[in-house]
Amino acid sequence: MKTERPVLKIVIIVWVIFSVLYVVYTQYQFLVNYVGQNAYQKGLTDAVAQVIQQAQQCKEFPVTIGNQGVNLINTACNGQGNAQKPANGSPATK
Repeated sequence: MKTERPVLKIVIIVWVIFSVLYVVYTQYQFLVNYVGQNAYQKGLTDAVAQVIQQAQQCKEFPVTIGNQGVNLINTACNGQGNAQKPANGSPATK
C-alpha cells in the first residue's frame, strides 16, 4: 500500500501540470486569434474608408491587389460633370 501513494502523487502531479499547460496553450491560441482578427478587421475598415474617401473626390482612382487592378469612379458623380474620362483606353464603367 505504501508503494501506491507515491505513484498516485506522481500521476496527480503530472495531470495537474498537463492541465495547466493545456489551459495556458488554449488561452494563448485564443489571444493570437483575437489579436489577428482585430488586426484584420482594422485593416479592412481602413481600406474601405480609404476607398470611400477617394470615391468622394469624383475622380477615377486605381485599386490593385497583387498584379490585378481596376480603375474605379463613384457612379453618383457621373451627373456632376466633373468626373474624368478613363485614361489609357480603359473601358468606361457603367
